Amino acid sequence: MKKLIALLISGMVFFVCINAFALPINRSFQDLKLPTQVLLERQEILNITAATTTAVLSSHAGPTSAAARTITSGFTSPVTPRNLTITPDGSTGAVNTCTVTVSGTNILNTAITEEFTFTADQSTATTGSKAFKTITSIAWAASCEVADYDATWSIGTGEKIGLKRCMDYAGNLAWTTVAGAYESTRPTVTADADEVEKNTVDFDGTMNGTNDFQVFFLQNFRCL
Repeated sequence: MKKLIALLISGMVFFVCINAFALPINRSFQDLKLPTQVLLERQEILNITAATTTAVLSSHAGPTSAAARTITSGFTSPVTPRNLTITPDGSTGAVNTCTVTVSGTNILNTAITEEFTFTADQSTATTGSKAFKTITSIAWAASCEVADYDATWSIGTGEKIGLKRCMDYAGNLAWTTVAGAYESTRPTVTADADEVEKNTVDFDGTMNGTNDFQVFFLQNFRCL
């Protein structure tokens, strides 16, 4: 009897010790990717509007003297992350060789900048390559205009829509759809391995504010 009681006590002590030192189990619901595998991403972009030269800023004064100028308000960020265009207008004879710098954020909310280069008397748009989610400032160099400093500047949106992840190659874009239908004509694609704002797609379908697009591509896990 004594042996039985001692055995029961020993069992109880062992059970208590096991539970006291047991580690909790954390359940993980993360996707598992093996080194030899790739991941097919799907990105949906709804109701994309057509590109327009004044979507961000319309006929705004640049430098009004021989000095640099920066503005931090009065413009509208793109509804969908996309590239930008800058067009000199007004009295373009005042436009001089210079650089206009746009600062903002990309689709992952990381700060980015892009420089737009202009030549004397330019009246055509300079098109950027980076997809901006937001714009925080627009800066004209001191040399952007000459007297009478009466040029104006419009900033718009381009056709390149920003992807949410990076690709190693443009060929890693698999396919796209418009209004739920497969796009038989391949879009124009730009890839960059580690700068997400340089990964863009220009759909073949019409961006009219109504059509919904989907893009399927292989991401490289370098932009998260």
